[in-house]
Amino acid sequence: MRAIAPSCWRASTVPRGWRSRRPCIPLHFRRRSAGLAQYPAANEQPGDDKHMVILLNGPLGIGKSTLAEALAESLDGAVMLDGDQLIAMTPAPADEVDYLHGLLALLIGHHRAAGYRHFVISHLWRTAEELADLRRRLLVHYPEAEIRCFLLQLPLDENLRRIERRQSARALDEAEFESRTVLAERELLFTAGSESVGEPFDASASPEELVAKLLITLGIDGRTEP
Repeated sequence: MRAIAPSCWRASTVPRGWRSRRPCIPLHFRRRSAGLAQYPAANEQPGDDKHMVILLNGPLGIGKSTLAEALAESLDGAVMLDGDQLIAMTPAPADEVDYLHGLLALLIGHHRAAGYRHFVISHLWRTAEELADLRRRLLVHYPEAEIRCFLLQLPLDENLRRIERRQSARALDEAEFESRTVLAERELLFTAGSESVGEPFDASASPEELVAKLLITLGIDGRTEP
């Protein structure tokens, strides 16, 4: 597996009111120029019948987008979708969850028609009900998919350090806002019964190590370099 940069954070000029705090160019817009044509039937291999939707849940700054990008790049026929980016708009939708889930269902249906079969989605889902709603909608467009949700976890001090490192490369100073936000989100997610918002997954290792661990957990073979 080729080396993966530990972070895709970059300077941002996104207004504070937007929920997208981690702008990165979506993977499927910057893949190799050959694109899907290089992958017959999205590069499905004989006997490779896995169809996955992988949800990465967790609080601000824990590394959801970085891991999602690294994981998607390790898979054949994969698309990465960042929930915050998809609803980065002004004014914000009246119901952000409903808007996002409807959009994800449409996008996955569109990408499925082009032959893609794995989807890695990063976002913050607060309740089991939100995840159940997303699952129901996705299965309408992708009934053969196996949907797995992982709740990324880190000690608070490491979570705060990652936020601080990210802030050092950004145009806007949102340190105080993000420190308050991450505490509230951690309290919401890391409570009794937190398994209902994802399978606990220790995110303290490097992206490469985390990808290898996820591939084993999911029972998927990684992409073979040409």
